[in-house]
Amino acid sequence: MKNFIRNNIGYFAMLMAVIGFGSGPPFVTLALKEFFIIDLLAVRFLIAFVLMLLFCILMRVDISIKQVGLKPFLMGLLNPFLVTLSFHVGLLLTSPINGVAIISTLPLIQPFVAKIFLKEKIEIKVIIGVLITLVGTYLLLTNQFDSGAGNYLGDLIIFLGMLCASINEVIGRKFMQTKVNQLSVNTFQYFTGFVLSFLILFIIWPNSSFQYTLHLDFTPSVIAALTLSFITFASYLFYNYALRRLPLGRISLMYPLTGPIGATSAWIVVDAEINFKIFLSLIIILIGTIIPYINKNLN
Repeated sequence: MKNFIRNNIGYFAMLMAVIGFGSGPPFVTLALKEFFIIDLLAVRFLIAFVLMLLFCILMRVDISIKQVGLKPFLMGLLNPFLVTLSFHVGLLLTSPINGVAIISTLPLIQPFVAKIFLKEKIEIKVIIGVLITLVGTYLLLTNQFDSGAGNYLGDLIIFLGMLCASINEVIGRKFMQTKVNQLSVNTFQYFTGFVLSFLILFIIWPNSSFQYTLHLDFTPSVIAALTLSFITFASYLFYNYALRRLPLGRISLMYPLTGPIGATSAWIVVDAEINFKIFLSLIIILIGTIIPYINKNLN
């Protein structure tokens, strides 16, 4: 049993990350009923940064910039800051089910990003997978739009965030396989998100829903914001651990799980409507994202 866990610990880590990525959007929708976007970003990254800093101190990790270099700051800008910002803005407009469905299409974004940055060839299987996924995505988004739960602009904003996530994954894959300490990288990623959020909050957009007082009432929105902070802390911790130990292909194959995980979370947290068309769409999206990786060497 121990050998099984040791041999597959990268998969378990990515599964935990995917559970976090999939369950997060409904909590964002709930938290934004009380918080402004930048307030929620600031809270999430501040708490995640403090938790990560305390974790590093307990583990006696060297978190000097000299040890990690500047790449974690770029990674922090892309993901989690820009990715999280896009989701906060997008989920003000669209349904959390749409959000998790778009997350699950990340494996299809990867080959095109690799084409641009790594000059890799796009296989015919990728094109077939994209077409099938587009059918599933179209069915889902139009169903949500017709029911009044979706918004195409919000969907587009979330998709742009997933482009940032894909670029970050290309950058982070090789970097996380070096001797750099994963905990240090996580710390500076959260720190970057925290600093950028507070700069926007106090300089560019000095209009806070906190009104410079502490929220002591544990309303559903406050509980959702705190939950998101721990999701942020844990998800990216597990994600970077998986990046160090798994090939991108195998990591990508686990993203489609965000669809059913997120749909279930949305139903539990915000009472989102779940019907046969939604699950059929998610199944089609899952099939489309898996096709490019059939009979492919994922190492």
